[in-house]
Amino acid sequence: MTNTQPARVDCDRGFATAISMAEAAADRNPAWWNEIRMSADDVLDASYCSSKLLGALLQSAAHRLGVPAADVWAHIRRTGELPL
Repeated sequence: MTNTQPARVDCDRGFATAISMAEAAADRNPAWWNEIRMSADDVLDASYCSSKLLGALLQSAAHRLGVPAADVWAHIRRTGELPL
């Protein structure tokens, strides 16, 4: 039986800031990204949450690819490519 529940990243503090910053970065809008960062009360919490989100996404990618997560980390360090 497969789990159809979405993964939950446990980082309540900073989550909204991390998601907003990710949206601004994906939109290639550094001015918006910096505005969010500068006005946030929880930048360190957002940084930690961003790291947890990225880690969860990369572990999920490894699972989908059927390879150990360490192989995905090594690939990213070597090539700079994200296997998403």
